[in-house]
Amino acid sequence: MCLIIKKPEGRRITADFLEHAWKHNSHGWGSFHVDDGRVVWARGLKLSELIAHNAQLPLDREVFLHVRKATYGHVNEEMAHPFFVRDGLMLMHNGTISHLAPQDVATSDTAELARLLRNMLEGLDDTQAGALIRSQGFLRLTAPLIHGSMVVLMDRHGAVRLGRAWHTVRQTEWDGSMSGIDVSNTHAWVPRDRRHRLPWRQVAQLLKWSPARSA
Repeated sequence: MCLIIKKPEGRRITADFLEHAWKHNSHGWGSFHVDDGRVVWARGLKLSELIAHNAQLPLDREVFLHVRKATYGHVNEEMAHPFFVRDGLMLMHNGTISHLAPQDVATSDTAELARLLRNMLEGLDDTQAGALIRSQGFLRLTAPLIHGSMVVLMDRHGAVRLGRAWHTVRQTEWDGSMSGIDVSNTHAWVPRDRRHRLPWRQVAQLLKWSPARSA
């Protein structure tokens, strides 16, 4: 389970949140945003690189950050997000698409998704491709394919989200520095208000204790 974080204009993602997310998703990081009509992107494998990169991101731009926990594929920079769909179009993905599980263990379901979308858009110019990925028809066509996942596409016009909705971080889940920031799930990090509220059955399982044996 990976995590996508959407940095809005005028905000920064705090280093402590990234460090926390990295504990659960340490198989690579990446980012993309639009600047002067082009997609600017970066990828890496080290937390120190991510922290330094995050500190230098433009404050006046919306930026998407991704941290990876590998389900399929090797742990290397090539498998870190974002992926190229075609020139000028990239994607990030959060979730598992089991029906796109690759036969090649070196690659990932996200790489397969990028390849599939590349084939779908083949023969279109940038204007046509940009219009298609923003159409209701494309949204309906891809919904069964990515069911349960979130995909963020990025071209020179900005981001397009497919799949599940964002979760907006509440002040009870982190401190005020992250309140209002959108993230792709609450499973790849542990909100503050959930850290000390494990269900009793989960506690029992962790302690290998059975209610039936305790009688």
